[in-house]
This record gives sequence, structure tokens and C-alpha cells, in this order.
Amino acid sequence: MIRTILFTCLLIIFFTFTLYSQTDDDWFLLPEELGIQNHLEYSFDVENKKEILENWTNLDYIKGIFSAGIRLEVFQPNDPDPSINRGKVRYADIAYKYFTVDLGDFDRGVRLTAGNFYTLFGRGMILKSYEDRNIRVDNNLIGFKAEAHLYDFYLTALSGSAANSQNQRNDILHAIDFSYRGLSFLKLGFTHAANIPELESISKTSFTSVRVEPSIWNFDLYFEFGVKQNSDIKKNIFSNNESIIGKGFYGNANMYLGRFAFTGEYKLYDNFAFTSNDVTIFYNTPPSLRKEYTYQLLNSHPSPLDQSNEQGFQIELNYTFDERTNFQTSYGLTQTLPTGSYFQRVNGFNLPVVTQFKELFLQTYRSWNDNLNTTLSFGYSEELSSNTKNITPVIENKFYFDDINTIKLIIEHQHTTNRITSEKYYSDVLSIEYLRSPSFNVAWVSEIQTKESDSGRIVRKVWSFIQFGYKISSHTDLSLLFGSRTAGNICIGGVCRFEPEFRGIEFKMLTRL
Repeated sequence: MIRTILFTCLLIIFFTFTLYSQTDDDWFLLPEELGIQNHLEYSFDVENKKEILENWTNLDYIKGIFSAGIRLEVFQPNDPDPSINRGKVRYADIAYKYFTVDLGDFDRGVRLTAGNFYTLFGRGMILKSYEDRNIRVDNNLIGFKAEAHLYDFYLTALSGSAANSQNQRNDILHAIDFSYRGLSFLKLGFTHAANIPELESISKTSFTSVRVEPSIWNFDLYFEFGVKQNSDIKKNIFSNNESIIGKGFYGNANMYLGRFAFTGEYKLYDNFAFTSNDVTIFYNTPPSLRKEYTYQLLNSHPSPLDQSNEQGFQIELNYTFDERTNFQTSYGLTQTLPTGSYFQRVNGFNLPVVTQFKELFLQTYRSWNDNLNTTLSFGYSEELSSNTKNITPVIENKFYFDDINTIKLIIEHQHTTNRITSEKYYSDVLSIEYLRSPSFNVAWVSEIQTKESDSGRIVRKVWSFIQFGYKISSHTDLSLLFGSRTAGNICIGGVCRFEPEFRGIEFKMLTRL
């Protein structure tokens, strides 16, 4: 452990002093075909004596019609949570590599990729292969992908395998996506994908969807409908009386009219999870219809996406009164599916419909003058997985002293009720941040949680940290945190990971060359 800490500190000092002395003008220039990116994260929890070192180094090269790249991953050690490290506990290897050839021109062309790759079809209803290091998601595929376009016709075909929870690539995914984008008022798409298990005795699971994207007057619309098929379930559960074993639908409407904007979304995901045979890889991440906030307490009770048992909607209204005043509000509701759904029939359930997640959000922004603006927010939510009801007001003020120096003050309060025990408790967050654009910022964040588990016995917990950020020219971002953070889920797009309580030091560095 001591050697790891020493190595990390030396690496930090070397990069800091080397890069600090360079500006955009005198920074050495790499060949224009070559790109390098390094992402380093280190943390040490002084209470649990736990350290985590994660480093990703990407090297990409482009020469004419050819491009290639590798990613070296080093975890010494990784996060101890097996759902995050996926078998890469103490790990150093080239985990991502690819080679691509581009043939053709603007109107007609083919791109061939061998190795690791990511792919998104539509809005992710059937396939969303992506990486997000904030929530430690990386379901990249290794195999072969061909992309072709002929004027307004686009085709993608792929065959690959994703790593499971033990970093093993057993199942094989085949997929094809076709789209037509030749009309200004209408786009069409079709997707088909199948997961082939390692064992030949287990039947494949296939998904098929069609999508339509009309644009009418001031409306932009998106609709996608898909079905799920598996011959084993069809035979053993439905006695071959059903042609499909699951279905999914997502619809989106955006309307713009002067100062007014409206967004409406609807979802129905009925036994529509697309997973590997061991259910540790999710190939699809359809729209979750959950609002993501910039404030800490509004994100403290998130609800994870369930691709197999959800129906609901979300609407959002925005109105701009003038150049200094804006108002927005949104409301979302997600419920489980009824007893007649594919999900309940496949699993032999007989459960009533319950509310998984409900949220109401209001926000108004006012710029008083060139030196001061205020944002008032209010959130209400009910969340099933923690059985809580939350009321959260927030006030944010920004003070602009000039074009460079800014102070941001945020005060958050949250009243939480446990709907099972009727216990009530309060959380407050105070955040003060100084920004010196564009290179430096420092923030102090403190959270206090007040509980009264027993009548007359008040228990308070306090977490506080100071975070420094520094930008070296345009190539390196540094972040250093000292202090403590409360435990909680981090969710992006309905995909969540649990972050335990932390007390210690955390360092991050992102370099782009």
C-alpha cells in the first residue's frame, strides 16, 4: 500500500509540475494523427484504511483511411464491490483495442471495425453498448462491426461478446440496424438483435423493434416499439400459445412555440430486459424517464431503471418570460405492471400495481442584474425501493464580481418520511464555491442529517469536504478533495451504483493530448 501511495504521489507531482510550466503556446505538439488521454483516480478512506487506484490510458492513431487504438487499464486495487470491479480487483492489461478502416466518400461509404467497440441503436431500447465511469458501466463488445451508408440509407451489422461479472465473454450478440433519413419530416428505423448463450441446449433470446421519427410543424416526435422472443419460454411457460414473451414501447414529443416549450414521454417495458444468459450484462438501457438534477439532495433518493416491469410518463414545461426570467416544471410517474403482463405471467407472479417512483419539480431563474442571479427550486418525490417521501426546497445564488471571479452559494433542505415506519428526518446541505475562470475553483460542502429515532433523542450526523479544482491550459484537469461524504446511490439514466460513506482524500486527473 505504501509503495502504491508513494508511486501515485510521485506521478501526481511529476505531471503537476511538468504540465504547470507549459501553456497552450509552448506545449509540445504531438503528431496530429496521434491522440492520448489519461484518466487517473485515487482515493484513500482513512476510517476503513481502504485505498482505490484506477487509471485508464487511451492511445488513438489515425492515418488516412485507417484508425486504431488501445486502452490500458490499471486497478491497484480496484473498488472492492464485485458489481463494480467485475473481476478486475488487481488488474493491469490492455482491456480495449480496435482497428478501423473507412472506405468511400460522403454519399457512399463503409466503415469496418475489428476489436472492441461501442454501439447505440435508436434511444437504447434494444442495444446501448457504452461506457460511463461515473457509475462504472462498461459493456463494450469485442468482435466485428460493419457500418455502411448509401446516400440516405444507413446499415450497421455487428457480432460481438461483452464481459460478464467475472470479466468473461461467454455469450455472443448478433445485431443489425437499418435506418432511412432521406426525408426532412420523417426518419425510419429497424433493429434486430439476438443473444446466443454459451450452452447450445439453451435457446437464444431475440429482440426486434421499429422506430418512427416524424417532424410536424413545431413538433418533433419519436416512437419505438419492440418485441422479445425466446422459444424455451414460449414453449414451457406459454405452451406455444404466445408468439412473443415481452414487449416495449417508448414515445417522445417535443413542441416549441415562441417562449414556450413542452416535452412529453411515455414508456412501457414489459419483460423487456435484454441480458446475457447469466443476467450480469444488460445490453439495453431504454429511456428511464427520471429527471437528473444538479443538486445533491434532489439526487439522494434515486430509483433504478427496471427494463422488465415499468410503465409511466414524464412531462416538462418551460416558459421564458424575458431574457432575465425563466420557469420550468416537470412531473413524472412510474408504476409496476398489472397481473396480465408478460413479466408477471413469465415469473408466476400475481402482484398489484404499485408506484415505483413519483416526482414533481419546479424551478424559476431570475437574473437581477449583471452581478447577481437567483435560482429557486422545489422537488417532491416518492420512491419505492427505499419507501421514502421527500420534500426538497433549494436556493442558489451566483455573485459575479467581474468576468473572472464568481461565488456560488447553494442552500438545500430535505424533509424525508419513511412510509413504513413513519420516521421523519431532515437533511441540510450548504455549498459555497469560488470560481476563478477558467482555471481555478474551490468549494466547501457540508451536509447535516437530523434524526429522532426515539422520542426526545435527537441524533445529528455531519459530513463536510473541501474540493479544489485546477485547469492547466486546455489539456489537464485536476481535482483534489479532503473530508467526508455521506453514502448514497449515484444514478445516470436510471443505472445506479452505490457509493459508501467516505472519509479521506480523493484525487482525480484527466489529461488530453
